[in-house]
Amino acid sequence: MRFLLVDRILRLEQGREAIVRKNVSNSEDFFADHFAGRPIMPGCLILETCDQAARLLLGKSSDFTLLPALEHVVNGKFQHFVQPGDSLQVHVVVISQTAGSAEVRASASVEERTVARASLIYRLVNAAGNPGAARACARMREFYEVLTTDPVSIALENRAR
Repeated sequence: MRFLLVDRILRLEQGREAIVRKNVSNSEDFFADHFAGRPIMPGCLILETCDQAARLLLGKSSDFTLLPALEHVVNGKFQHFVQPGDSLQVHVVVISQTAGSAEVRASASVEERTVARASLIYRLVNAAGNPGAARACARMREFYEVLTTDPVSIALENRAR
């Protein structure tokens, strides 16, 4: 992944839903070109944030044995701009899931105002016997562990040493 667009997992209920946060900073390199004098987060990156949230939810729900591969975006709608200083919150809900696919409804908001929404369709690739999928699942597990680690606990633990 070029951009890691999830800063924190606020809630994750395996097999059901997740809520994540992305704090949008003026230092994001995509703001240099989008747009000079009026920085706006590109819609494709808002959608990527939704995708990353959904993949974390689906991956964790299978204990990272299935790799969610985005196949289709259905009814994607962008309603408002996301700018530096905004806290983007993404809510993803599993609508349906079978052995080989899943549909997730995603909505992104800033301060209770919906900025984007879409339905995302995934193919679920079994990591067993698939080295590429297994590596991707391992990276997703590491990403999940970082996002769910309590920084205060780590600081207190390091201080006690």
